[in-house]
Amino acid sequence: MRIRRDISSIPFRSASETWQRIIDLVTGPDSKDALQLKNATGVMGSLITDESPSKRAIMLEGVGAQLRIYCRFGMKAVEEGAKVDALTWNPTAGDWTMHVPCDADNMKWVKESLAKTSPRIKVFDVDEADRAEEEDSVEVAKGSNALVIDWNIGGSL
Repeated sequence: MRIRRDISSIPFRSASETWQRIIDLVTGPDSKDALQLKNATGVMGSLITDESPSKRAIMLEGVGAQLRIYCRFGMKAVEEGAKVDALTWNPTAGDWTMHVPCDADNMKWVKESLAKTSPRIKVFDVDEADRAEEEDSVEVAKGSNALVIDWNIGGSL
């Protein structure tokens, strides 16, 4: 199962404030390696400023469902404001990995920086196909009985 959250970013809040809001959303008192998220603040601020998380989700796989976090920018960010539904679980309470989108031009330095300070955070090319959507397509093509639910009832992308 996948859960989606949308976080308002620039100009509603700065890129570093956006990253802090994401950290606050995905961590709790029993989080493992939460310092790795804080250590990634500069790199993640750069990726958020580039607006990569508006096109492709920051994906967190760990305890519970896969969490997909998108950032809103511009008027959409201002209109939606600070509204973010809290999670009912702590996805970083056990073993977890975060996958963050990055454009090809910045891929090398982002990977190198995160490898040094935040090895739980992996980088993927923002222009690559979404592996989860590919998996869903393969399951449907195979005639699988797997149930795929789109919880994005509001229809915003």
